[in-house]
Amino acid sequence: MASTAAVVPKSSPLLTNPSHSDQESATAEHVEMDDSALQTVDALLRSRATTYPNLPIVSYPKSGVDYVDYTYQQLDVFAYRVARHLESSIPTRTTSAQKRTTVALLGPSNLEYLVTLLALFKAGHTVLFLSIRIPPPAIEALIEATGTSFLIADPRYVETALAVEKVKPGLRVLDMPTRDVFEFPVSVHVDTQLDAALDVKVETNEIVYIIHSSGSTGVPKAIYQKQSAALSNFSVHPDMKAFITLPLYHNHGICNFFRAVWSRKQIHLFNADLPLTSDALVSVMRSYSFEIFYGVPYALKLLAESDEGMKILAALKVVMYGGSACPDDLGNLLVDNGVNLVSHYGATEVGQLMTSFRPAGDKAWNYVRENDKLAPFLFWLPQGPGLFECCVKQGWPAKTATNMDDGSYRTKDLFEPHPTIPRAWKYIARQDDTIVLVNGEKFNPVVTEGKIRSSRLVTEAVVFGAQQPYLGLLVIPSPATAGWSPEQIIDEIWAVVDATQAENDAFAQLSKEMCVILPHDVAYPTTDKGSIIRQAFYKKFAREMETAYTNSNASNEHAQVMSEEQLREFLRGLLSKASAGAQGSVEFDDDTNFFALGVDSLRAIQIRAELLKSVKTARKLTQNVVFEHPSVRELSAYLLGAGDVETEDIEAEMRELVKKYSNFKSEVQDAPKNLGQNDGGFVLVTGSTGSLGAHLVAKLVRDNSIERVYCLVRASDSDIAAKRTTESMTQRKVYDGLSPEERKKIISLPCDLSRADLGLEKLIYQEVCSGLRAVIHSAWPVNFNIKLSTFEDSLAGVKNLINLCQQASSSSNTTPSFNFCSSVSAVVRHPDAEGPVPEAEPRPEWAQGMGYAQSKSVAEAICARAGETSGVPVRVLRIGQIVADTEHGVWNATEGVVMCMQTALTVGALPKLQEEPSWLPVDVVAQGVSEISLSGAGSLFANVANHRLFSWTNDLLPALRGAGLKFEEVEPKEWIRRLRESNPDPVANPPIRLVDFFATKYDKESFAPSKRYVTENARSLSQALADPPLLDQEFVNKFVGQFLSGPWKT
Repeated sequence: MASTAAVVPKSSPLLTNPSHSDQESATAEHVEMDDSALQTVDALLRSRATTYPNLPIVSYPKSGVDYVDYTYQQLDVFAYRVARHLESSIPTRTTSAQKRTTVALLGPSNLEYLVTLLALFKAGHTVLFLSIRIPPPAIEALIEATGTSFLIADPRYVETALAVEKVKPGLRVLDMPTRDVFEFPVSVHVDTQLDAALDVKVETNEIVYIIHSSGSTGVPKAIYQKQSAALSNFSVHPDMKAFITLPLYHNHGICNFFRAVWSRKQIHLFNADLPLTSDALVSVMRSYSFEIFYGVPYALKLLAESDEGMKILAALKVVMYGGSACPDDLGNLLVDNGVNLVSHYGATEVGQLMTSFRPAGDKAWNYVRENDKLAPFLFWLPQGPGLFECCVKQGWPAKTATNMDDGSYRTKDLFEPHPTIPRAWKYIARQDDTIVLVNGEKFNPVVTEGKIRSSRLVTEAVVFGAQQPYLGLLVIPSPATAGWSPEQIIDEIWAVVDATQAENDAFAQLSKEMCVILPHDVAYPTTDKGSIIRQAFYKKFAREMETAYTNSNASNEHAQVMSEEQLREFLRGLLSKASAGAQGSVEFDDDTNFFALGVDSLRAIQIRAELLKSVKTARKLTQNVVFEHPSVRELSAYLLGAGDVETEDIEAEMRELVKKYSNFKSEVQDAPKNLGQNDGGFVLVTGSTGSLGAHLVAKLVRDNSIERVYCLVRASDSDIAAKRTTESMTQRKVYDGLSPEERKKIISLPCDLSRADLGLEKLIYQEVCSGLRAVIHSAWPVNFNIKLSTFEDSLAGVKNLINLCQQASSSSNTTPSFNFCSSVSAVVRHPDAEGPVPEAEPRPEWAQGMGYAQSKSVAEAICARAGETSGVPVRVLRIGQIVADTEHGVWNATEGVVMCMQTALTVGALPKLQEEPSWLPVDVVAQGVSEISLSGAGSLFANVANHRLFSWTNDLLPALRGAGLKFEEVEPKEWIRRLRESNPDPVANPPIRLVDFFATKYDKESFAPSKRYVTENARSLSQALADPPLLDQEFVNKFVGQFLSGPWKT
């Protein structure tokens, strides 16, 4: 339980200033003040300290969740000590004729922060509360606008403060007073009044503090609070013992603290040095008795995720949220579980106006109510069907601003009335379109939307993201984009988007993954003047927005498989960047708690976004994943699944799937047969719409022993299937060179591999079986972030294709082979200590921790069982890195390796990497797969990787220079630095899109060795793989020439 013991410093003078020590030891005479006579905030504190000196009023942890109670007298004396401590730097006012000094506070909402703000009130100064999340330019603007003379900063924010001081010569930065300045025993109460010489009639109309808007429409706006208005606001209170997680520099936080002071009800402040997690919240609320909880909806969401958290909330008299709107689904869940959820509505300019306190049985938690005191000062302006703007009349005591001729204030907040409850209103949106994210951050999208809309390719742009962790963008393209793919449109407009959001806060950044392209001719709601009706627009495209957030957790094509050390290095880089933003350069190790580095909930969300973008993992990355695993060591272990029960569950699931799809009954006739090498003239290929599949088909149709190549394609009919195959082969430049006879061999069929009949008509199935020689299965869903179970249809396809081979064997004297094109991702975790990766069935734990790799591993194991029991020769062809073809040099320009090489042009430098790649050209891989598939070999595993390695730095870089590229060779870290500083326009400089991806691999000093593979089986069965081409100048010339004439053309 909490104690009232105070910490005594090593030197223990009663006061910081020895000349005042006699005042604290003497008994002071005070006259108890009537609350109606209170004129200043400091007078409120002194009044309570005189009347109730030993009553605990605020509790703050000495560490963790170990709270210490502080009485009114302690709080008042602590503030007095700090005021005296600051006197030498910020003189106390001695007359009301003196201009008030404005002092800014920058730091976390801890005990030192609280005592300092009380001290400044006591000395007669005005306090500017600065959010720790706004950037230095915003701080500078607020300092300028408010005439601030001093900036008191917590040690974690001194570097930021000093940076502001450099551009504001009149500003002086001071350190936040530490506990040894104020926290030592109080002998008796003293006269702590420092403003006795001031005229209270003047002071009550002076500005006591300044908060600021979010800056969503530009520079944050200073909002001024008078002493009288503040006291009026504080006097409206719930009269309950409270726990609050809102920071004191937010209006809701500071107001609720002083409401506690006014009502004499103790308040516990959440530890500012702890992350906001479910465990931390439950620990506090389990240990102490509260009546009311104040928090943002995000805190409620965390508590609602556990049974204990829900029970704790239900046991409170009131749960009140602020900072942003609570999603209806969450609020309804809480109320349905017995939580007395209360919303409140207010604004800095008018104070708190309404709450949803309501009678028992009334579940309309999201409708705030007018009371009799407020009703005469409210009026509602109609703003559309069923929507009304809240307006406050002149005379309301807490009103501090006016924006109407009659002295009233229009809040620009829109509400809808309850259908049956009088004077009950549900908040809908800001009239000025501000979007409030789930963590309370606010962003007005109008300027950003207008700039994006200025592009000739954009008809309309609408930002969305209310009550979400990050923003998204809906785009209606102009008719000029007709026929373009969404990807093309996004690529073309993104330079405008990036330029537009360059000055936006970190929480307001847009990403390509959250950009939704709507049809250019789609109908959407507009006013008579042609502007969008925002809320109606959101409603119309609600499904598209929801899908965008769902897909934002899907795979990223540039995400990479990382070893434990690579992942730790990547996380260290993210932490360095995140902590530098708050505190400058900070030293830490793999066990340092993220929160200790200044990583707050916003930075945690940003780190999660980087993980989703750059790291291949099967883990579900919850919004709170960074704080759930709050160190480099813990987070890397979680992402890799090291020693985790979930990993064991996945491996068990893998084994169950192997068992489920390995039930093969031999249907091969007893008569002697030629296994795999037969007189059949048909080969069936899947994946012909991909690069490898297209080259496979081209190789096979040129073989005189092959009569037909059946291409199974996901399509609605044969015409579409044929079109997709032809387009794929044409794109890879392997179709035009085929003779008419060779083209006739290609027969494309629509299919569904998950069905036992493969989705083929019965007669076609039988026809395929009649002359089948081999099945080459190269099709597989490429999605690196979906679960293993999602690949079950694909695993069923493996079994169904093997069954096809069995059926073909039953109807002929030959047995076709089944050849599965797997991936090295199935063995990426093979221990280096065991030597090169063998050509053998993999262990489940060798697969990278993602559904894609796990499904490939399961498929390999199914093939191994089929090879033993089905009577069909089953080969697993485990394929490594595929690059450009040797004839034309065609290579996907968006692959990471290609974009790395492109920096020779856009940055003028390439990294000197310590890598030995095992690249294989796609046509060589296709030839190797064809040779193995048409061989007479039995069941086996083969690693299709180049056994001839080359040096990136010693071989590739000179060859690139020989191909005409001019660049400087630099160390990897230097290359990353130059790339970061290069042209930010991704149209002119495509590699800039992957700067963070490259940084995860190369922004470090040491590198893991390249993976090695045994290739004996592959080389013995394929001449192409036994004698693969070396990386030479001719090959490099081809793919560089291809790029320079196409995607790299300037």
